[in-house]
Amino acid sequence: MGLRGKILIGLGASLIAWGLTGDWPVESDPTLPETRSFFLFLGGVVGSAGLLIAIRGGGDT
Repeated sequence: MGLRGKILIGLGASLIAWGLTGDWPVESDPTLPETRSFFLFLGGVVGSAGLLIAIRGGGDT
């Protein structure tokens, strides 16, 4: 597993953990997405990208 894949997986896991454990205030603007769901989604996307890079063998630096 390349360094790039490890970094992206770690960053994705950190964002998911931050979204789950953070004490987020109630949104004042109803048109904006909820902070918790945003971090969970972003962490999932970043972690999935890291996993795909690691599986394909890219980022072997």
